[in-house]
Amino acid sequence: MRKVDRLFEIIQLLRGQRLRTAEFIAGELGVSVRTVYRDIQALIASGIPIEGARGVGYLIQQPIELPPLHFTALELKAIKLGLDMARAAADAEIAKAAQEAAIKVADTLPASSGRRQLPRAGSVYFLTAEETKTTLRLLRNAIERKECIEVTYSDAAGGLTQRRIRPLGLEYWGSVWTVTAWCELRDDFRVFRVDRIMNSTETGEVFRDEKGKTYRDYTALMEARLHAR
Repeated sequence: MRKVDRLFEIIQLLRGQRLRTAEFIAGELGVSVRTVYRDIQALIASGIPIEGARGVGYLIQQPIELPPLHFTALELKAIKLGLDMARAAADAEIAKAAQEAAIKVADTLPASSGRRQLPRAGSVYFLTAEETKTTLRLLRNAIERKECIEVTYSDAAGGLTQRRIRPLGLEYWGSVWTVTAWCELRDDFRVFRVDRIMNSTETGEVFRDEKGKTYRDYTALMEARLHAR
């Protein structure tokens, strides 16, 4: 990470009157605590109003004005609703990122009274099970790395099969998550409900995109079948 990016991330972590220790910041950025201390001193020297001390923590209480984002009130409500849905339905890493994004966007808004907050369009009450969220994180990382996964899958009747799959894409249907994958057992595309994956194991084996076996190939196949009806 470039120093300028690291300094920006430190500011984002300290905004919104959130007390952060140097150890926490170092863990988030993947650097040493000594580097964090140096960076904070550099930010203070440049005029950033950071308060706190070593061993206690740091925070920024004064608002730092950024260029206006020019969102309409309705757009801000849409952003808030989308971020709330991500926090409720996605895995822990995405949920945390959504929470941080909400704080960053809200901190750029004019403060009419008290702490800046995004306007609500509604409330989100659904929640993905923690076991499913753990599997989601594994699948999401596997998709990014193009890594084969071994799973134990339970069908609608409760029958179990051992599968070796190439995860290609995750889909959320409002109540369940599915993963579209190339199934080596069936030598074809398959769509699995994530909540029916009983066990999942990383193999460390990276696959290459092959013609006829990619997510784009799958979506093209589904569109062709739809138009053929």
